Amino acid sequence: MMFTCGLAADILFYSFSEYMICEMFSYYATKGISLLDKLEELYKTYGYCLNTLHSYEFDGSAGFAKMQSIMQTFRGGIKEFGGKRVVKLLDYAPGLDGLPKSDVLKFLLEDNCSVVVRPSGTEPKLKTYISISAENKETAEKIEAEICKSAEEYLK
Repeated sequence: MMFTCGLAADILFYSFSEYMICEMFSYYATKGISLLDKLEELYKTYGYCLNTLHSYEFDGSAGFAKMQSIMQTFRGGIKEFGGKRVVKLLDYAPGLDGLPKSDVLKFLLEDNCSVVVRPSGTEPKLKTYISISAENKETAEKIEAEICKSAEEYLK
């Protein structure tokens, strides 16, 4: 059995991924289907997934205190984002599912959507990661904009 780490593992992963994309291209080309056509078929079957990242900067020591205050606000029982009901809140502060303690909150929303909020580990920023599942790209973008606007209300 071979074990790799670091750059060697990355190279193997990306080489394999590139190989698989080439295989998919070749396979579907023999059937007269482009990869873009296949992707559209997958969207029609399973829906469209949109993932976005938003960063909010808070400078100085006052900014750090503000970020801590905002994280506490997010822990305060938020019921919905952009009209999507919060189904469950995962708070990683005490450690969760064998993971180490981390100042991360994940809001699981109805309709298989989610919002993750965390401070950056290297910069004076709070970051939100929004994941949307919807019927198509246009609907996903609309839902994402509503959730983002709602989340930003807590960042003031």
